[in-house]
Amino acid sequence: MLDVAKLVTLRAVLAHGSFSSAAAALNLTQPAVSRQVSLLERQVGTQLVRRTQRGVYATEAGRLLTDHAEVIIGRLALAEAQLADLTGLRAGQVRLGSFFTALIYLSAEAAVALEARHPDLFRLQRDVIKDELVDRAAAFRRLAANELDLAIVFEHSFRPDPPPPDGIELIPLFDDPPCALLPSAHPLAEAGAVKPKDLRADTWIRAHHGSAAALVDHVLTRAGIRPEIVHAGHGDEPVEAQAFVAAGRGVSVAHRLNVILDPAKISSVPLQGGPVRHIQAAIMRGQRAPAVLALSEALQEVARLRDETHTRGRRPR
Repeated sequence: MLDVAKLVTLRAVLAHGSFSSAAAALNLTQPAVSRQVSLLERQVGTQLVRRTQRGVYATEAGRLLTDHAEVIIGRLALAEAQLADLTGLRAGQVRLGSFFTALIYLSAEAAVALEARHPDLFRLQRDVIKDELVDRAAAFRRLAANELDLAIVFEHSFRPDPPPPDGIELIPLFDDPPCALLPSAHPLAEAGAVKPKDLRADTWIRAHHGSAAALVDHVLTRAGIRPEIVHAGHGDEPVEAQAFVAAGRGVSVAHRLNVILDPAKISSVPLQGGPVRHIQAAIMRGQRAPAVLALSEALQEVARLRDETHTRGRRPR
């Protein structure tokens, strides 16, 4: 009888393309992973992987065995999920990947909602949600490799991303509206809303690269204005750019969830005609682990509350 643990190890090696990466994902040493694969090859009597300078690849026998292993491991995961259903939601940990501000805000809000629904889940353990910082591509990759259970991702309406890989389902959570970030002393800081052209005489703060920079570029191009630009910050959620706004150096735009600095120094004003950002949960199709499904439901509850709050005219972060 084949050892399921060795099948899991073989699958990880071929998914990651190296013994060292598989070892890190499985929390094993590299020699232990190599030994398990060698023992499995000895047991089946044929070579399962081909080692090259560019990585590790499956032989024909390796592909055949891995295909069967996927079915076996999937059935065992289903059995574990069904057993957990029988015993009730009293234990479980969810590996949640998310982008920076989702990790700061949505993960905490979802944890509160989850504990309110399932207090027994938190009674014996506090670290029910294991948070990790990932971007959209990494989230999909790690979900498929069974290194994450759930992820929070975003997609810009003005720059749609390709559909997720087969097997991954996207659950819409809420649309994150754009806002203008103005120094608190700006003449329009208390306005009900602004248009980009209202800020054409201001200096604009733009990140060097990333989706935050792309948002500024899109807004300026669509409005047909070319203001003075100051570059500050890097990546998707540059704190440095908001620090420049707080210091009165200029104005910028961001999505509501991304405003993370002192609201006494920055006024977040709705931006008319700006593109929304779609916030989504990503999960493997057929996921049945009770704790994962419960957190997914908690995230959807948080999303509904945020939509209701926004509809009433308040400005949640």
